[in-house]
Amino acid sequence: MLVVGAGPGGSAAAMRLAEEGLDVLVIEKRQVVGNPAQCGECIPAWGEMSDAFPVIKGDPWLEDYWDFPPHVMGQYLEWMRLFSPSMREYGFELDCYGAHRLQFDGHLGDRAQRAGAEIRTGTELRKVQKQPKLNREVYRTNNGSYTADYVIDASGALAHVSRLRGKGERPGVQLPTIYCQVSGHQTDSFDIFMGSVAPGGYAWIIPKGEIANVGIGIRHKYIDRPLKQWLDKFCDDLGVTIHSYGGGWIPLGGKVKSAVNDNVLGVGDAAGLVMPSNGGGIGQAIISGKLAGDAILSNLNSGASLAGYDRALNVTMAKPLRISTRSKNLFWAFCRNDFMTETAMRILGTNGLRRAVDCRRPLFII
Repeated sequence: MLVVGAGPGGSAAAMRLAEEGLDVLVIEKRQVVGNPAQCGECIPAWGEMSDAFPVIKGDPWLEDYWDFPPHVMGQYLEWMRLFSPSMREYGFELDCYGAHRLQFDGHLGDRAQRAGAEIRTGTELRKVQKQPKLNREVYRTNNGSYTADYVIDASGALAHVSRLRGKGERPGVQLPTIYCQVSGHQTDSFDIFMGSVAPGGYAWIIPKGEIANVGIGIRHKYIDRPLKQWLDKFCDDLGVTIHSYGGGWIPLGGKVKSAVNDNVLGVGDAAGLVMPSNGGGIGQAIISGKLAGDAILSNLNSGASLAGYDRALNVTMAKPLRISTRSKNLFWAFCRNDFMTETAMRILGTNGLRRAVDCRRPLFII
């Protein structure tokens, strides 16, 4: 088994497969798992995830997996606030953590290794070479070449495995983001800012104790200068001190039609499993990693089709993700300036905005 990417989805899949005695290799291009983080660092608690995706409430493996030790979870966030362009505040309860991804992702990687998986860091997938006569593909990296009966694409929003194979569906709509680690923040809630501060996207503050993750994502058509300048202006207005920068992509097009192509299964961001209305994807990555592992085990043990993975994804999360995608599309269609954004947020009110964030219909008529 080859897993490309040691993020939450890749590590969950690796652990699920390795604990059944299978030979699992995880390759990770970064030298240290979880560093640098790709985007925000908000980790949903089990209650938050099982409310958003009720099907997983009956999955003891996932519930046990969500028993994360306190030292990797950072600051508990029991409150979220959305700010309109005029800084009108809409607040509601939350059940999440502002976590340091270095410790969190590293912990998940350690779990996979304890189950028997091998993780090779500093190993970047660079080419997938087809060998038709042998009916296989060779995955070439800077540290050797590999073949595998099954491949997990946990390479993130750009789905590098599908890109290098030249086949398989990849997430289409991407939101470019940049973030920084800061000190001097004044919030203990997960704060999201809408409007011209981040046209077509949003800015955020995720406190993690003395340090916070502050970031911004802007729709391509509105980017008229480097994203770093947008972020620096936002941080200047907040009066915080910047310590480091990072960045990444958030897929906002919803789940790909099929996350299975031949023997390759896409998980997490690589399958578009991000909630477009709030940008959250860590929980879905873990769930999909486990479901991908289940599908491979079923294929090995009973010959069940790998297409069962797509069916499991659809049963578990297709509806909430579809509603979330629709909410994002409506936002892009109607919130084209600060006035329209302000008006829409006031019409929806706290309850409607909460429903949109939770991947429920913000209005019952939608």
